[in-house]
Amino acid sequence: MNALSRKDQILEFVKKNPGHHFRGIQRALRVSTGVLQYHLSGLVKENDIIVRDINGTSCYFPSRGFNEDQFKALSHLRNRVRNKILRALLDGNARPPAELKKDLSVSSPTLSYHLGLMLEDGILEKVFNEKGTSYRVKDLSIFKGLIVEYKESFADKLIQDFVDLWSR
Repeated sequence: MNALSRKDQILEFVKKNPGHHFRGIQRALRVSTGVLQYHLSGLVKENDIIVRDINGTSCYFPSRGFNEDQFKALSHLRNRVRNKILRALLDGNARPPAELKKDLSVSSPTLSYHLGLMLEDGILEKVFNEKGTSYRVKDLSIFKGLIVEYKESFADKLIQDFVDLWSR
């Protein structure tokens, strides 16, 4: 059995981990910037993968099988801060910013920035009540399907974060 070429490794990574940005792919595969740029460019030209600009970040996906909402959902799940926010909201309950800030240990400006991006993309919605404004995931079914289908890629990322932390 032949080992995969670097190009095939990159393609397989994108298929198993859709929505990753350039640096995420680079860190996971431990490949140089130039080599990764070269192969990603070739894979895009050959229509094996597509690149989508989402909130100013280039995210890579297999060329088939995703709709616009899934592109956005996956790209937000691949961001560390937005992933934490989404995990806190995936129970379907609306939560106020103060509660999110406390539970996630992020600053108010950071939380506000990331909530704004997800509101802009239609991932979250505001809920108004007598206590003020809260946020909730607009369509849980999109996330449930993606998380179940790509659960290994999220678990691997979480494990890798702990490995990186403990290695310091």
